Amino acid sequence: MSRRRFRVIGAGALIALAVAVGGSGNAAAFAAPSPASPSPSGSTHGSAMFAAMMMSHHEEGIELAQLAIDKASTPGVKAVAERSQRNQQAELPQLRQVAQGANMSAQPPEPPLSRFNEQEMSQLQSLSGREFDLAWLDMFSSHHMSAIMMADMESATGTGEAAELAKKIHDEQLQDVSEMNNLRDQLR
Repeated sequence: MSRRRFRVIGAGALIALAVAVGGSGNAAAFAAPSPASPSPSGSTHGSAMFAAMMMSHHEEGIELAQLAIDKASTPGVKAVAERSQRNQQAELPQLRQVAQGANMSAQPPEPPLSRFNEQEMSQLQSLSGREFDLAWLDMFSSHHMSAIMMADMESATGTGEAAELAKKIHDEQLQDVSEMNNLRDQLR
């Protein structure tokens, strides 16, 4: 598993996300139109799109965290996974409420990203011990950085509950990334 590959795929996903959430592209291609009228930044539609996309992202994060809870050999890796899983599970109902406010539901990744995610999960599942821990830290850090960027976009343009939740996601996941970087340094 190559860090460069994660960065290239992640960058492409984030560009697509920026276009969808930022309103520069056709967000309707990603979700059904909402009864709330689409408007510039801070719109109900934009916040609902953020929540719909973050719901799927959190569901994937919960699955990745469970994998580390089950397989990690380093106590610190398990601790990060457990905390992150708890945080993401607690945030799902709030995200669902924001998305449903504009008649949206979780938006799964587009087929190229979902296939990539399936391949990476399969590779990760085949590893064990220190090799698993390092690969998981790389994958989960990249996963968190995507969420942080999504949250930062919502924080900059959104208002109300969605913007507050985005700030919380940013702060929690940035803390996790910092801890994962420290763990990675210790394991190398």
